[in-house]
Amino acid sequence: MAAPTPTSLGNRLLLSAILLNIGGNFAAGMYDVVWSLFLTGLGAGVELIGFTFMMFGVPIILLSPAFGRRADRGGILPYLIIGGLAPAITGIVYTFIADPRLAIPLILVEATGFAMLNPVLFAIVAAGSPAGRSSTAQGIYGAAGTIGFVLASLSSGFLAEADIRFPFYAFAAVMLACLIASLAVGGAALGRVGRGSPKILDPTN
Repeated sequence: MAAPTPTSLGNRLLLSAILLNIGGNFAAGMYDVVWSLFLTGLGAGVELIGFTFMMFGVPIILLSPAFGRRADRGGILPYLIIGGLAPAITGIVYTFIADPRLAIPLILVEATGFAMLNPVLFAIVAAGSPAGRSSTAQGIYGAAGTIGFVLASLSSGFLAEADIRFPFYAFAAVMLACLIASLAVGGAALGRVGRGSPKILDPTN
């Protein structure tokens, strides 16, 4: 039986998506600041750095629609969890590589995580948007992500000045914290997003 849809923007599904969006955008802010410096320190040239940015886009372009389709049919939780863990884990593993070319397979793992995560976050926002408030919900969701980007951009420079690896550790910690908080806030309602129906959840459960 379908549960009632949200009637307020202050519901746990929208908050759950916002929390994890902050973590994901924290990654973007961090990488924009330190990625080129990190690879340059390992001996990479401009060509390899540009190639790594291109490779990040490949799994997202190729896999996001497929992951979104599977999440619609079978539920979002596996994609939410794996998609949140993969970037956090690779963020730590990056700091152990000595050859900049080893970043490429790690990028594919990280980007595959985001290819899983991004579609299900949109599904959660859609499910947590009250009727007639979808644009407002999207605006709040996007603004929260920008906050994560700004915080990472501000902090990463200071952390990198001490050690270029510190921003990666900070991102991993923030991403894991946001994933745990998102799962805790979303609760059982997250398990009912997808599964062939866009609106089958009670935001109070």
